Amino acid sequence: MIIASVDSLTVLLLVLFVVLLGGVVLLVGLLLRKPKPVLPAPIVTKEEPVMAEASRVDSASTALFSTLSHELRTPLNGLLGVAQIMQEEAPSDDGVAIEGCARHMLAVIGAMVNLSKIQTERDDLPEYREWVNLYNLMEQIKKDLVFRADLRGLKLELSHQDKSLRLRGDGDHLRAIVENALLGSIESVSLVRIPTEKKVLHVSWRTDGSDVKIDIVNPREEPSQERRQQIQEVFQMTTGAHHTRLQMEYLYWAVSSALLERYNGVMYANPDEAGGVHTLLSFEMEQMQASASGELPTGGLRLDKGGKSTKSMLALPVCLSLIVAEDDPIARKVMGTILGHMKQEVVFATNGQEVLDLVQKSKGCDLILMDIDMPIMDGVAASLALRAGEAGEIGKHVPIVAVTAFGVLSDEGKFKRAGMNYFLPKPVNLNKLREVLLDVTRKDRRVVNP
Repeated sequence: MIIASVDSLTVLLLVLFVVLLGGVVLLVGLLLRKPKPVLPAPIVTKEEPVMAEASRVDSASTALFSTLSHELRTPLNGLLGVAQIMQEEAPSDDGVAIEGCARHMLAVIGAMVNLSKIQTERDDLPEYREWVNLYNLMEQIKKDLVFRADLRGLKLELSHQDKSLRLRGDGDHLRAIVENALLGSIESVSLVRIPTEKKVLHVSWRTDGSDVKIDIVNPREEPSQERRQQIQEVFQMTTGAHHTRLQMEYLYWAVSSALLERYNGVMYANPDEAGGVHTLLSFEMEQMQASASGELPTGGLRLDKGGKSTKSMLALPVCLSLIVAEDDPIARKVMGTILGHMKQEVVFATNGQEVLDLVQKSKGCDLILMDIDMPIMDGVAASLALRAGEAGEIGKHVPIVAVTAFGVLSDEGKFKRAGMNYFLPKPVNLNKLREVLLDVTRKDRRVVNP
């Protein structure tokens, strides 16, 4: 039983979502504040690919976007934490809808911030090259977008070439390319008349020599001869005489197409013979066939395990000694509640220096959940100090989870270079948090008393 009833919490969460939505509107207003450069845009016909020259934008704008994104995601993290706890206590359609709306809001924030980052750091966009299992990545994207597709009468289905192909590239970039292309296709379907009959939105991928090709066939998407022009206008947005509403599908497609160019790629969109639109993503990336493995990628690319769902806050089979570094009191309260349900030992720190002090005094620490933006010493600096041995031998090897509300392109690579082992973007998904804890418990730990 939590503090308030499910109904009252539902109302509270909805009211707070409206407040956060106001912040999103502010972000959109800032995005429209000044002209943007032209970047490559998707094309309507395969015969006439269009590439446009890009230029830089004011870096201060990107810094402002990142700050606002962080400040919106932080309270949203608390709200989603409460919503997920509600679902654990009393599952309901309202809870599913609240979480779906929150994920939608996060996608909008992420697309705007990432677009600004791509434009600002076009030639110097950080890239963390690693081997990414495309099968696992596509399955995770499907899980994340099923709710959005369902709202528009679409059933998301995948077809894979195989389960063993690895692509060598930045996992954040690869995910953003595919996810934003799919979001654009889903978002383009009108919600004016919500269909009752489901149609299949089919996504498949294959390799052709050094090329990777991803096909998206959406039977409900309407072909448009203005798609290329509308996407180009995303990069030229201004608050001139025309104050028209930004159609989100073009923002998503703009992010996808801008990243595709980094990998000699392009997006094609053509009417499908059976109706709807067939979108093709084609790009180059180094490939490797690896043996099939049950090991799942960690952090942002982690695949939720299939099969029968398990309540994410049930007690874990072992008790870990955890340090949670978080400067926001609401986030600390939510995390404390969640980890308390899981029967874990938790000590809190409010900055990176406190983490170093706790580790140095500790006789044993199993895991650190490290916020990134903290006063005195941030999470990245604290991780570097731990790996350098400034808090003793324990700090050199203890697993560290980057828990951040920034969540922009290339963040995961930056955290890995700082010695962090996992990446959990805020709002933290309880199932993914549980999976990280279970990864750590594979070592010998203390058994929790029943």
